[in-house]
Amino acid sequence: MKLRWSLFQATLLFSLCATLGSAPAGAAEAEKSQQAVQLKIGTILATNQADCLDNQLSKMKQQLEVIKYRCYRLIREESQKGSWQGNTVFEILGGRSLVVTPQELRNNRISLKVRLLEGEKPIVDTTVRFPNRGNFLLGGPAHEGGVLILSISAMTQ
Repeated sequence: MKLRWSLFQATLLFSLCATLGSAPAGAAEAEKSQQAVQLKIGTILATNQADCLDNQLSKMKQQLEVIKYRCYRLIREESQKGSWQGNTVFEILGGRSLVVTPQELRNNRISLKVRLLEGEKPIVDTTVRFPNRGNFLLGGPAHEGGVLILSISAMTQ
């Protein structure tokens, strides 16, 4: 009987700690759910036709150089407000679409589920995590003698 009581006490204590431990996270989740996520997609055409770097891309020069093309031109840039766990769709050249779903904000890092679709067919389906107000580059499909690179950035207030 004493063992059962101790097991009961341990279970009760664990449940209480789990409840108390999740209260701040629950409050953070409630606060997060009220914040919109500003999503920005830049569509960049990378080619080897000549040496060039669009002035609007100068802040990304080091990131782009890793991709090993000679010319980078920003073709389109679009911003939308997204909601946590909600899909935000961006139209990409060549009849493609990019579906971005903000997943989580933890330790000032945003997690996004990213799906690049060609019609209904997924080309890329991944989850990425990067600093709030940061960006990452997604090497994409062939386009007009080069490739499309998608610069995906996200930020919350």
